[in-house]
Amino acid sequence: MNNIYFISDIHLDPNNSEVTDKFINFILEKSPDMKELYILGDLFEFWIDDKYDIEQNNIIIKTLNNISKKGTKVFLTHGNRDFLIGKKFTKITNIEILPENYILYLNDTRILITHGDLLCTDDIDYQKFRKFIRNKLTLKIFNLLNNNIKNKVASYLRGKSKKITSQKPDNIMDVNYKTVLSFFEKFKTNIIIHGHTHRKNIHETENGGEKYFRYVLGDWHNAPSYIIYKNNKIELIDI
Repeated sequence: MNNIYFISDIHLDPNNSEVTDKFINFILEKSPDMKELYILGDLFEFWIDDKYDIEQNNIIIKTLNNISKKGTKVFLTHGNRDFLIGKKFTKITNIEILPENYILYLNDTRILITHGDLLCTDDIDYQKFRKFIRNKLTLKIFNLLNNNIKNKVASYLRGKSKKITSQKPDNIMDVNYKTVLSFFEKFKTNIIIHGHTHRKNIHETENGGEKYFRYVLGDWHNAPSYIIYKNNKIELIDI
């Protein structure tokens, strides 16, 4: 097992067997040469509670646990849909949760991996909501609710989010160029890998005589893709 894989925005849902099958088949096909797997957020369409959602996604749990037992190291960055994934999930899958911005070294190459929502600073309403919903007090109150109420709250927020998103200009929901440049500078890297925007692409930027690369993973409902690091090269590949 020599290769390193990156995926994002799979949006697994117990009610969508097509995406679930696609994910499981991908894991089964690639795992023999998969040294490490980095999941850059939104593995699930939603996640409200470890105990409840583990029961709903048992086949996914088993799949991740199996490849972990066979030697693949699996890492997860929280997304905007599944940031409530907690310790129980990581324990039974043997997955390691990474910080929201994580520096990965591949040989001598320094790479920033992140979900990507922090780059979308033009979407001011979302950034305010993100700050509120991840506040420790907000989460403490939410965790006191029973699962039925949690589900209703989550469904309401998803519906509201979809409605608001459909009314926003496309450029607002994409990354902000200045923010991207600031991340390159802050994290002292020339390469960023992220998801969130669902806009699969490789962006090359030149600034101050240096070249910078931003690899954007597609979502698995519309443009499924993965990144593989193989033979010292980064490739973005369609599924």
